Amino acid sequence: MFNILSGMVASAQKLKNSANNIVSLGRNKVTVVDNSELRSDLNSTKTSKKVDISKEMVNQITAQAEFKANAKVIMAADKTIGTILNIKS
Repeated sequence: MFNILSGMVASAQKLKNSANNIVSLGRNKVTVVDNSELRSDLNSTKTSKKVDISKEMVNQITAQAEFKANAKVIMAADKTIGTILNIKS
């Protein structure tokens, strides 16, 4: 059970990291200045880390599937333990 729970925590953390990466795309928009000498290129961003939104979406879907699979294993284990306890009593 501990392994399953730690897998759920890891999946939740992966989902959180991916969501933060996607949010960081929106925060790091280019600021265009009025002075033409200081004007930034519209296609550039201020981020030092390149984030591929398609990879992040795949990471989110994968993390969600991992979390759901671990939750189903916990439900099955709970049902099995309940059946064992009912048989024993």
